[in-house]
Amino acid sequence: MAAIVPVQFGVSMSLTVIAVAVGDIARDLDTGTDAASWTVTGAILASAVSTSLGGKLGDIYGHRRAFLAAAVMLVVVTPLSGLAWNIESLIGFRVAAGVANGVATAAGTAMVLLAFPIATRSRAIGWYQSALSGAPAIGLIVGGQIVEQFGWRWVFAFFGVIAVIGLVTSATVVRPMGGGLDVSVDYWGGLTLTAGVALVLVGLTLLGNDGVGTSVSVILMAGGVVFLAAFARIEQRVPEPIISMAYLRKRNFSIPIWVVTLANFSFMGGLVVTPFLFTERLGWGLGAATLLLAVRPITFSSCAFAGGYIHPRLGARMTPVVGSSLLAVGMVFFALSAWQASLGWTVAGLFVVAIGHGIQLPSLTTTASDAVEPEDYGVASGMRGTLTQVGVTTGMQTMVIMIGTDITGNSLASSYLLGASAAIVAVALSLAISPRSS
Repeated sequence: MAAIVPVQFGVSMSLTVIAVAVGDIARDLDTGTDAASWTVTGAILASAVSTSLGGKLGDIYGHRRAFLAAAVMLVVVTPLSGLAWNIESLIGFRVAAGVANGVATAAGTAMVLLAFPIATRSRAIGWYQSALSGAPAIGLIVGGQIVEQFGWRWVFAFFGVIAVIGLVTSATVVRPMGGGLDVSVDYWGGLTLTAGVALVLVGLTLLGNDGVGTSVSVILMAGGVVFLAAFARIEQRVPEPIISMAYLRKRNFSIPIWVVTLANFSFMGGLVVTPFLFTERLGWGLGAATLLLAVRPITFSSCAFAGGYIHPRLGARMTPVVGSSLLAVGMVFFALSAWQASLGWTVAGLFVVAIGHGIQLPSLTTTASDAVEPEDYGVASGMRGTLTQVGVTTGMQTMVIMIGTDITGNSLASSYLLGASAAIVAVALSLAISPRSS
């Protein structure tokens, strides 16, 4: 596990830093911030659409091979990002990095699942997610200093070194895992799934953009739904589907995935809204706010580690019930802060949402994985990753649109209460999870 973490750790950190450096990138490459923001959005979308297919390829050809292929791609495109000559080339390199991250995420999670027995699997997942979730905080602190002192291009030199270390370590230490399925690749299923997820996420990303009409976003999302419907029909007919429809009928597989999706809607939506709470309601500067916001991923990382030990004690049902309940409470704390301009409620919200989401993620990942056969760990991890990104993108876009351009206490509070509502639905769904593996 220690060998595969550096690869994904570097990608997660670079996403955080580039999000902060969008303004510098726009000025340096002589473009607008709307175009520069696609260096982040493009990587996220590419990661979302590549995880499911990447997971299936790992199940067929081996997760070590898939992971190393992704690591090699990162070693190549990371330094090239620092040498980008225009915004189009930078976006292209970041999209390639997103694809590599999606494949590495599915393969890495599958290898962790295969390396540990059921009795200790939740602890291993807790360690794994704890390590990865600390990356955004480190990215903000370390990478932010690199951007300020040397410029955004040097960020990719730093993360290029991390990518090389990850490749060498994983190639040396990680043993072959998974693979060996004597099946053909469902290319039509992969194509329709990729097109469907991409169109839905692009439509959501453009929703509310002043330069793009709402009708364009709706058309893109409708087209995505058509492709996803075609994907479902293809999967019912082909002999070797990317994801077995039988798994979707198993509540301990499908429900945890939907709980993660709703929880990420709330958690990540709140993440992008909270800087506005600091600057518009509390009167903080963005630099000071960023430092305090780092408390959230640090707390989340610690609680993800603890969540691996909580799962065997509370069980598959009660762990996400408690976690999503805390997430809902934390979002209410943020709403109270928006109304009252209270730093106390804000700090309480930062801690409570991180604790709730942190303790439930290892449990939900473990429960969904226990419901599938070991030879399908890759595609199961990929599907979870894809829907996670759907939740992230939907939450971020919807909650930002709700606060509007004229940011007030009421608009911020309404956005947070929407996040709380999503978490409450996650609580209700969690109650349907079977306490026993199935």
